[in-house]
Amino acid sequence: MADDLDRNDTSTSEPRPDPDRVEAEETPLQGIDRGPDDPGNPTEAALELRSAEALAARAVDLPSSGLLSFYDRLRERIIARVDRHGGRMADATVRALLLVPDVFILLVRLSLDKEVPASARMLIGGALAYFVLPFDLLPEALIGAGGYVDDLVLATAVLAQAFSGELEPYARRHWSGSEDLRAVIQDIGYTAENLLGGKIYGRLERLMAKRGIKLPKSEASEA
Repeated sequence: MADDLDRNDTSTSEPRPDPDRVEAEETPLQGIDRGPDDPGNPTEAALELRSAEALAARAVDLPSSGLLSFYDRLRERIIARVDRHGGRMADATVRALLLVPDVFILLVRLSLDKEVPASARMLIGGALAYFVLPFDLLPEALIGAGGYVDDLVLATAVLAQAFSGELEPYARRHWSGSEDLRAVIQDIGYTAENLLGGKIYGRLERLMAKRGIKLPKSEASEA
């Protein structure tokens, strides 16, 4: 899949990114509020604030080549996580983690495609910013690759909202996953609450609602 990543990269005129920039973003952010009981971790309120700011972004402050570098590291981390711990994870969690790189690179390709409607690219820019943010509702900087599950749920919710409109032909063109994209969007939405747990799911649902995005009805909410 990595061989065709450059086909939509029209950023040759952009300055080359600092190779350590994305790596540095995987460390704790300066200036984030800390909880009194655990000074090493951000408070829930601070995480929600950072998440809301990322989702409101219209673009990611990284050149496209920086996003592709982030994708390479993301894919390596996910595969390593599944190789080490997959036997102790639920099948649904393993499947979700393995879908994360494919969904991320789909967002990157859509964001680079100037034919994609501007309104859809605005939503996608926020989803990409949320991916890159190391401290969100499930902070990757603290819990590792497993923290990308909320990023996946958020991204598929954004895709689901845009998918019903003009985005579908573009999304299908750029999708490189082995599963049908519409089935992926539906399945992740349906299992989201079970994947995240009720508390994180509720916080993500409120966060998305502020941006006018509804999480799909989940399996847990129908039980």
